Amino acid sequence: MKKTLCTMAMALTGCLAINAQNNAVFKADELVAKNDLNGAITLLESAMENPKTTKFADVYRKAGEVSTQIFLPELQMAAQNMPFDTVRFCTYLDKSISYFLKSHEYDVAPDAKGKVKSKYDAPKPPTKSNREYVMMFIDYYFHAGYFQSLMGNTDESVKYFEKFMQLPQNPIFNDAQRDTIYQANKKVYMQAAQNLARIHYTNKNWGKAIEYANMGLKGDENKRDMYIIKMNSFKDQGDSIAYKNALKEAAFESGDPIFMQNLLYTYMTEETVTEAEAVANEFVSKDPNNKSAWYMKGCIYLNMKKEYAPARECFQKALDIDPNFLEANTNMAYTYTNEIYQRKQSGEFKWVGTGKNFIKGSKDEKVYNKELAIVHDYYNKALPYMLKVRELAPDQPKEWVYVLQMIYENLNMKTERAEMDAIIEQLQKQ
Repeated sequence: MKKTLCTMAMALTGCLAINAQNNAVFKADELVAKNDLNGAITLLESAMENPKTTKFADVYRKAGEVSTQIFLPELQMAAQNMPFDTVRFCTYLDKSISYFLKSHEYDVAPDAKGKVKSKYDAPKPPTKSNREYVMMFIDYYFHAGYFQSLMGNTDESVKYFEKFMQLPQNPIFNDAQRDTIYQANKKVYMQAAQNLARIHYTNKNWGKAIEYANMGLKGDENKRDMYIIKMNSFKDQGDSIAYKNALKEAAFESGDPIFMQNLLYTYMTEETVTEAEAVANEFVSKDPNNKSAWYMKGCIYLNMKKEYAPARECFQKALDIDPNFLEANTNMAYTYTNEIYQRKQSGEFKWVGTGKNFIKGSKDEKVYNKELAIVHDYYNKALPYMLKVRELAPDQPKEWVYVLQMIYENLNMKTERAEMDAIIEQLQKQ
């Protein structure tokens, strides 16, 4: 920011031409010569309100030039990282731009005969056009918004960030110039939009928060924050349909598994299995190489339909794309632990999971051993996936310790079970 301010301050210093075209402008020049810049501004602003004034383009032009002279010292101090008057910086920046824009408005207005006799739209060098002045100022509105934000002046910060966003839309620029401005400074415009989205969200201005979040999503950074602001703004407005659509957009566009899980939770809460499955199929169809799409589809089979084999197929698709996909490894383990738990609870087994402690005869023992082998097979298949989770997230024991404890218990792996018990004991002390 400091480098930008320095460069633009130097460029502005030599651009203040003197144009004494009528009495007010002539008197303003005299005051400027005496270094009475505030007096010159007061005089010119009085002329703007005087019904006898006719050369408004000249009056506003001169007011823009004098305001720039007042603004420049503050700009130069800011550029050198020296203390400066933020209010003065912002006020005269705003006046400078406003006056040049107003000068342009009068300058290109047709006269009584319908003719345009412009003086400042395309003047001969070295005189600069009003447009050139505005172009040189255009980025400073962003700085003004930033400075006001640092001071905690939320409303003023919003005002200047919004002026920054809207200025290229002024008629002083044609479409080609407007596109060039936005493209040349796309990153800064996205940052301003995102700042506005955050401020409006904090202030519970849901409509504006959504508007600027949508703008901010056109950038390459901080997309997750913008999706969250957009979704929660809809939610806080009580628009559940728009919230779900925004969550769906976030899940698909970002591929973030957290958004996928939140979307899945929404469907589970609503018990809309058919809609959830349709959305998951849509995600997979649109991008079969999207690991999160396969992950979401697997979660629907696992959590909503309780169909474990197709759930494993989907999680495996996700792991084929990214073997280190933490959530897919976790849920692959759950397909085995949940399925065997469901089988035990269903009464499928005569001995395992029934609570019966006494086996009578070799026939019952044979049945028990067969059932136990089936159970062990499930836990043995779950184990490597949960060990992978531990490997990927060693500092997040809650993600794996309780499941590993259960697996080790069911596989009669006493040493490993004791290790998990110790970790759990430490967690409980925290």
